[in-house]
Amino acid sequence: MQGSIRHLLLFPAIILAGSLLGGCGYDEPQPVHPEPQSDAVRSVLVYMVANNSLGGSSGNGYDESDLKEMDAAAKAGAFGANRLIVYHHAYHSDPKLIEITAAGRQELKFYDTSESSVSAARMEQVISDFKSLVPAERHGIVLWSHASGWLENGIEEDVAEANGKLRAFGVDGARQMNVTTLARVLDGEGFDFVYFDCCHMAGVEVAYQLRYVTPFIVGSASELPAQGMPYDKTLPYLMADEADPVGAAAQTFAYYDGLTGWGRTCTISVIDTSELDALADAVGEFYSLHPQLSADYRGQKFIASRCRYFDLSHYLGGLAQADMGGGFMTAYANALSAIDKAVVFERATPYLWYGLPEQVDINNHCGLSTYIMKSEQDADAGRLNYRNLDWWKHVASRLW
Repeated sequence: MQGSIRHLLLFPAIILAGSLLGGCGYDEPQPVHPEPQSDAVRSVLVYMVANNSLGGSSGNGYDESDLKEMDAAAKAGAFGANRLIVYHHAYHSDPKLIEITAAGRQELKFYDTSESSVSAARMEQVISDFKSLVPAERHGIVLWSHASGWLENGIEEDVAEANGKLRAFGVDGARQMNVTTLARVLDGEGFDFVYFDCCHMAGVEVAYQLRYVTPFIVGSASELPAQGMPYDKTLPYLMADEADPVGAAAQTFAYYDGLTGWGRTCTISVIDTSELDALADAVGEFYSLHPQLSADYRGQKFIASRCRYFDLSHYLGGLAQADMGGGFMTAYANALSAIDKAVVFERATPYLWYGLPEQVDINNHCGLSTYIMKSEQDADAGRLNYRNLDWWKHVASRLW
């Protein structure tokens, strides 16, 4: 069932009619409705990159299924006067910006493929277009695609996708975006939530990299089923004047927790980024005491094989098994307390992929994953550039 997993989630695009586009030969994106007009308090951008195994013409069509859920929410009046915009890069198609309304989908702007949808330049352009075409007081963003958390093997290093597994954030063909790039793009844009409708983005490395770009992050420590967020159920919370990311996360979890068999697969968290500097200080202080894992430690995995995502609190507990006295245990307790403050909502089903070869039992879920290193050299494993991350620079490097 690995083919039914959102390893990266960020952006799909709609197939454009040849009569409108005339192919990819033009140089500039083509506006459809260039005049901004809005009475909205809130506008939300879904950055949907589906030029990959999630896209419609690839045989799966999870992008179109989610768009239909958005249509249903709009027709039910879930948006009020607020506005939902989708940047949709469909499979082997040119992207476009559309609005989801009760009257149907409205095309706002067409784009060519001279820039990848996972490039900084394209995302910056889309955010600028979104804000100028649909002005509002408040903004949120949903990132839809495949994803693989902190892995720094994306577009800036020009590393091609390896075996369909090594990705960072979003997949446009064989290209991905690093989370360090994503942080630079989103910095200063004023999104009051970032909802990752994709896999493995509730990692402490990801959250800490994004700590100054948004107040709240919603994400999953594990893989997500390819169906992703149930938009018809969550959009009433995300589209409200005062967005409720906890309510949206709770709806997503309730949907998957109500399923049976391997479909009952979900981990989800809401992270208060204002607490992440304090979390880094507390964990860094604990690490500075140089605790080491026992040889028989087995972390709480969030993927069955090639795992780089382990439960943070369980990992700290493994390190704390080395009894180093009262001061050591105080630092450990402070780190756990800081996790509790940063993670304002977390839920996990008892298993991931129940009954399948990929099954993982979930016995520990604090709401944040982390990469486990047993030596400093592990920071260089797999050419994944862990040392690029702020979490390494400020926290994890203090273990040695």
